[in-house]
Amino acid sequence: MSNWKIDDLLRESHSRYSPLQKLLRQAGNQQAWTETLRALLPPTLARDCRVTEMKGPVLTIACRNASTATRLRFMTPDLLVALRDLADFRQVQSLRVRVSLI
Repeated sequence: MSNWKIDDLLRESHSRYSPLQKLLRQAGNQQAWTETLRALLPPTLARDCRVTEMKGPVLTIACRNASTATRLRFMTPDLLVALRDLADFRQVQSLRVRVSLI
């Protein structure tokens, strides 16, 4: 591993991004995607779900418990239709729902 100074890690370079910049960008994307998803869900589900990854046509959602995950799976067809109307989620074709600590 190379020795990076914190200023180098935080400085945006036009030719490349540092590992820290990539992580920060991914975290920001996940937060924005989660907020959008939560706006589409009933309040009882929204607080227990978050987006963990969007890779190609698959959106991965982590749920706090199995009950929430099951309810979300039943909502998948309607949720996909609503998500595809939004610019960030146009390419999403399927949801992967996982139970995980949030």
